[in-house]
Amino acid sequence: MQLLYGPLAGRPRVSDVVRAELPRPKAGVEPWAHLPGFTPQQPVPVSERAFASAQAAEPLDAATYASYRDSARPLVIDNGASELRAGFAMRAGAPDLTALAAAQPHVAFDNVVSRFRDRKSNTTFIVAGAEAYSDAQSRGSVRSAFDGDVLTAPDILENVLDYTFLRLGVNAGQDGEGSVQHPIVMTEALCSPSTSRTAVSELLFETYGVPSVAYGLDSLFAAHANGVSNGLVLSSGRSNTTLVPMVKGKGILSSAKRRLSWSGQQASDYLLRLMQLKYPAFPTRVTPLQASWMVQEFCYVYADAADSYEELIGRLSQPDELAREDRVVQFPFTVDEANEKTEEELARAVERKKESGRRLLEQAQKMRLEKLVQKENDLEYYSRLKEWKSKERKTEYLKRLEGEGFDTEQELDNVVKKIEASLKKSRAKELGEDAEEPAEPPSFPLVDIPDHQLDEESIKEKRRQRLLKAGYDARNRAKLEKEEEKRLEAEAARLDAEQRANDPQGWAQRARAEYEDAIARAKERSRQKEMLSDRKSLAAQQRMKTIADLANDKPEGKRKRGRGGGGADADTFGADDADWAVYREIRGGDDSEDEEDESANLARLEARLLEHDPTFTENDTWAAQEARKNRLTTTFLRGYYPPWDPKDVAQAHQLHLNIERARVPEVFWQPSMAGVDQAGIDELCSHIVKGFDLDTHRSLASNIFVTGRHTGYAGFDDRLRRSVQATQSTDIRVRVQRARDPRFDAWRGMALWSGSDEARHSAISRADYDEKGSDYLSEHSFSAALV
Repeated sequence: MQLLYGPLAGRPRVSDVVRAELPRPKAGVEPWAHLPGFTPQQPVPVSERAFASAQAAEPLDAATYASYRDSARPLVIDNGASELRAGFAMRAGAPDLTALAAAQPHVAFDNVVSRFRDRKSNTTFIVAGAEAYSDAQSRGSVRSAFDGDVLTAPDILENVLDYTFLRLGVNAGQDGEGSVQHPIVMTEALCSPSTSRTAVSELLFETYGVPSVAYGLDSLFAAHANGVSNGLVLSSGRSNTTLVPMVKGKGILSSAKRRLSWSGQQASDYLLRLMQLKYPAFPTRVTPLQASWMVQEFCYVYADAADSYEELIGRLSQPDELAREDRVVQFPFTVDEANEKTEEELARAVERKKESGRRLLEQAQKMRLEKLVQKENDLEYYSRLKEWKSKERKTEYLKRLEGEGFDTEQELDNVVKKIEASLKKSRAKELGEDAEEPAEPPSFPLVDIPDHQLDEESIKEKRRQRLLKAGYDARNRAKLEKEEEKRLEAEAARLDAEQRANDPQGWAQRARAEYEDAIARAKERSRQKEMLSDRKSLAAQQRMKTIADLANDKPEGKRKRGRGGGGADADTFGADDADWAVYREIRGGDDSEDEEDESANLARLEARLLEHDPTFTENDTWAAQEARKNRLTTTFLRGYYPPWDPKDVAQAHQLHLNIERARVPEVFWQPSMAGVDQAGIDELCSHIVKGFDLDTHRSLASNIFVTGRHTGYAGFDDRLRRSVQATQSTDIRVRVQRARDPRFDAWRGMALWSGSDEARHSAISRADYDEKGSDYLSEHSFSAALV
């Protein structure tokens, strides 16, 4: 096994995903043009690292550590569930506030470890800190020593401590390999099980041989670093939110029995679930780290004193207000880069295309000429064949025709006529003339002759002519109907133009009414279609009833003959056009042709109104009406900026945060929104301070100290002050104080306390460990001992 704490030596790092240029607004009228002072927010590239501005000091090497080795300076470890911060304490003596504020831990990294085996080298690697996310193989096996905020995996903590001591320059001490000859001050969670503390003590004393160790609460140490001795300490980190009253510099854990099971991890998971529900078909995976970054970057606590969160949600039901709240997060995406061609290459491509077209035209012309020559040869051959009719007897002539594949003379005549007509059409096309049918109608001489005057072949020919005549008459009727339809359309257009010229206002009203009727029919058809998809709807039940009635109809045994078609029992279905609606009812949702006709009619009416009615604009069309109806949903999903383009790959990889920005932090005050069956932090604060006497009550309420990364929302302090003040009497003034640096203040408080006499007397020594056992805990002002 090979231990690698840091970058993976000799292993390739995962290359960054290609980030294309962020989308730009398209030309045209912007949806936010009617909003004064509205500036659309540019898309922000997604990130996985928060608090990147606050960095730890440089790690120590062996030479620098030599100055700490003989000083027995305490080693301070803030063992957080999400991040570990470690470094040597300041020199003995009370440091000034400037030095305390400038002090920083030497190392700070993600409290995770990844153990994996490289297939190529067949070597097991152990990677700790942020480097655990640097490789796809290591990222898949990332583990933490904590379950929530409870230590459950001491073996992983051992790897983390190995990495910590290595970064601090602590290697082999004077007493042997792996010995750490420094007192340890380490944090632990509130109400942590004794088994977790036992495991850590055994690890520190048995594995590293430390001289002593002291445990304490990070929230109390943060208050100590900020000079707080009396107050209610509210801390919200990765796993939960705790409230510990602090009186005269000591935490009163007997009153710290209320906590809220809501923290940064739960908030990130909540936002992640909201985004998955909002964008179920998002093309890429949103990781928990990215969700955590979005929570810390965009979420805020609504703290307006004039109204409540519910009133904010009411305002956000207006699309314009929702657009002002919108923030866009751009996720990585890849774009297939098209090969840009030069002007010369484009010109050559156009020339090749023209040349190919010319070749195709020449080939087509050559083929037409070949077919024309072939038809002329066939016509000449069949003409010579017909000349044999006058040169030989009929029986011999028929045998000759049979040898050429013709059963009768009429078949030969028909072939000759087809070839002549085709030749005429081809020659007319070559000359650019119209190849229309001859003006004289075709003759059908045998149609009107009785059958008893014809022989068998003539009767067959008569039947054929009758079919040809029926087709010819049908074409003539269709032609006349088309001409009549064109005439009626022209007449209707003329009358419409006259009405529009004589009474433009009345014409506009009638056109609007016709357009509204068409919209109403389209809406009714859509409604019926939706109802048919529901088996329990009235339309679906009526359709099934109609089908059942038709299936149960019994046919009549005998057809009634007589005058009037059977009298009162005659079937008159179809006499009324409304009768045919039963077929639409039975057919159900298969009405695409009717929908196409209605869509075409609606488009025609829209085009006529847009052309001739100046009061009818694009905003009055049905599409615009539906867009306004769905405007709130569209704004919720896509915002106003950038203008939505379904074909834009960049926009498909964007998340729009609007209502979620205030919804996620609101769980602090309304935990039921996220399914947490607990009281809000304002009720918890009020309940805790009421358990003390009036003077202590007043002191705690006047100094609510807030620490922890998850309290970094904008407006958190003001909202907490107002909500807690609402639960107190008018003579009690509520004040909220925030930690100067929520990330490192707990470590600074530990470093400050580690040099005090209380720290030296309350630390658990090796003798105490050997005598009293690994579960022994010494009480002090910042400890988690319930005394």
